[in-house]
Amino acid sequence: MMRVLPSLTVTPTMLLSTSVAVEDPSPVWAAATAWAKDDLCHRVETRLVYRRITAGTTATAPELDADNWKAIRPTNKWAMFDHLRSTQTTVSGGPLTVVLQPGQRADSLGLLNLVGSRATIQVHQGDTLITEREQSLIQHSAQNWYEYFTGDPEQRPSLVLWDLPPFRDAKITVTIEPASGVASCGRLSVGMGVQVGEVEWEPENDALNFSRIEREFDGTLTPDVTLIARRSVPKANLRVRIDAGNVPRMLKLREQLNAVPALWAGWTRYPNSPYAEAFLLYGIYRRFPIRPSNKLYAAADLEIEEM
Repeated sequence: MMRVLPSLTVTPTMLLSTSVAVEDPSPVWAAATAWAKDDLCHRVETRLVYRRITAGTTATAPELDADNWKAIRPTNKWAMFDHLRSTQTTVSGGPLTVVLQPGQRADSLGLLNLVGSRATIQVHQGDTLITEREQSLIQHSAQNWYEYFTGDPEQRPSLVLWDLPPFRDAKITVTIEPASGVASCGRLSVGMGVQVGEVEWEPENDALNFSRIEREFDGTLTPDVTLIARRSVPKANLRVRIDAGNVPRMLKLREQLNAVPALWAGWTRYPNSPYAEAFLLYGIYRRFPIRPSNKLYAAADLEIEEM
């Protein structure tokens, strides 16, 4: 079963508390500071970290001074709420804990690019604990007995829950216990999940590779060949069978998620399947054509590209 989570935008009023002690390790911007080229600073008001382009002192805030500053990433406190799972909120020496109150119904929660030993999710209504879920984030992926006894445990990279109680006034507490002294989360998504349909066999997992490789004129590699590693962007192509009665909702969803990132999960019926992680992406759809196959269901070819 494929589901999608259109994520709520987490605002400062929704974030009731966090174990992140400071906004960011970089210094706070100050107008009187003499900045060197490539110095970093952050602004609490914008929740962004900036890099200095040219050395000097300027009284204009970085977000209004594109000639001297460039925004490069979110602050550590807010990295887990931006649209890139590769930017992580990290806590050293203790758990990463956040308490959210969305102020509207939310029955689904996704945690991506995790570092930690265990995750605990609690849902409170007032002072009453409604539900608590715990999940180990350490797993063994041994293919045989030799690997079982000799291989090292692996980090579970993600955790998604689709069945939280959707109270409007609920408080959601997420705690990630550290592994080797560090707890991190690259993306936290929360909201109301939407059921899309059944994924048919032979979906495709791929990646857009932006690395650069320069060869000699005849295609050979030499010792001084240029290899520049850049990001590889995951993508997926899936054919989904949609019940006919669900097609109007999918048309609205397609419009709602036009150029809007969401958490797409193609293997929610079998969350522990070795295929599940390959078809869990936080990103945008590139194509979403819907073709009626008969009076009972339609087929949709989804092309999803991660942010």
